[in-house]
Amino acid sequence: MIKCPKYLISSLIVLMACQPQNKLKTDHESAELAKYELEFTSPEEAGFNPDSLKKIDEMIMEYVDQKLFPGAVVLLAKEGKIIYETEVGWSDSLQTEPYRKDHIFRLASMTKPFTSVAALQLMEKGKLNLNEPISKYIPEFADPKVMVSFNKEDTTWESRLADREPTVANLLNQTAGVPYGFMNPPVFEAMLTKAGIPDLATHLDVTLEEKMAVLAGLPLIHDPGERWMYGLNTDVLGRVVEIASGQNLSEYVDEHISQPLGIKDMNFFLKEEQAPRLVDVYIAGKDNVIHYLPPQEPFYIPNYPAEGAKSYYSGGSGLNGTARDYFRFCQAVLDDGKFGEAQILKSETAQMMHASQIDTLTYPWGPFKFGYGFDIADGHSTRPDGTYSWGGAFSTMFWIDPENEIIGIMLSQVLFAPDGSMSDRFEEMVYNSLIDEKEVAIN
Repeated sequence: MIKCPKYLISSLIVLMACQPQNKLKTDHESAELAKYELEFTSPEEAGFNPDSLKKIDEMIMEYVDQKLFPGAVVLLAKEGKIIYETEVGWSDSLQTEPYRKDHIFRLASMTKPFTSVAALQLMEKGKLNLNEPISKYIPEFADPKVMVSFNKEDTTWESRLADREPTVANLLNQTAGVPYGFMNPPVFEAMLTKAGIPDLATHLDVTLEEKMAVLAGLPLIHDPGERWMYGLNTDVLGRVVEIASGQNLSEYVDEHISQPLGIKDMNFFLKEEQAPRLVDVYIAGKDNVIHYLPPQEPFYIPNYPAEGAKSYYSGGSGLNGTARDYFRFCQAVLDDGKFGEAQILKSETAQMMHASQIDTLTYPWGPFKFGYGFDIADGHSTRPDGTYSWGGAFSTMFWIDPENEIIGIMLSQVLFAPDGSMSDRFEEMVYNSLIDEKEVAIN
């Protein structure tokens, strides 16, 4: 009988015990990574003409050469798989660094669908009721008033009691009567400035709680539910999310939306290590030619969101991120709240978002209806009916076509660009690139 030294037996036991555990750990890590992997396929496999899609690059370059846009990062997906990505132009004003897929863009109003999902998640958990008045969460909104007249000379106004209180649903579908100042000059802009809370200055040292308390003391522009009017409704909704969840909006979005979807670079404010990937932002001059955003721009500072107070989490305009990360969110909404193994919304709730939620109210911005965070194509010249979308003030946009399972994202960075034809042409070129045009359900 051969005897083994005790130390050797002990070593073998340790080794045998460690091997299965290491394998289990490796398998677990692999499974975790697999949950977040993106899928890719060729344009041909997805039914697109690759040569036609490549012309998108040439089209974007036309705008770069004319100095109308710095360029764009584009992502196109079909049936859950990315089929085309491109980056054209320059991320910096000196034109030394080309755009990259991992560059971070200011998304502005493309934040609204995220905040809308957050509110609907809380509804599913019973922490929020869409028909409840928002004063349940923000008491200052009780007994709201509606503006009757405004004096431009001294920025005073007359008001009356509103016929009802705005509800959470009114915030979601933009019918609460809380407008943007920059879109309603000089009335609401003067009121906000006078109150010390400019509507888009997210770099200032103010919190959602502080701003909403002041905003609630100003009159609404119309009775809740009476009209569709774009405004600060989703910022108010962000504060409602905070109260209902017990978390600040940034923490809530990260824990309940970004992390489950594998989103790494979607933040209200950038960490130090992310700041080098933030692209420069431009503004158009009188000749429409773009210029680097001046330091005194009233809405944003040039290095927002890498600099500034980093205290105001704007539910309507505060997120920043990459095209790939935004795709994950879009795909989850398209797939009825599911992405990979993550389910961020129930199927019926996700469908509510892109069903019309404004009944017979007129939507003033073209052939669309409006849901919860998205507009919805209704007789659009390019998009099939039911396609839902939104964009941002920095020239960012996306659309989700459920009929053809297409997602398109275009990110550029010009504040209030006067020429919106680049994104329109992008859409047209996508649909014209389909090999079998019968496949496109365009009405």
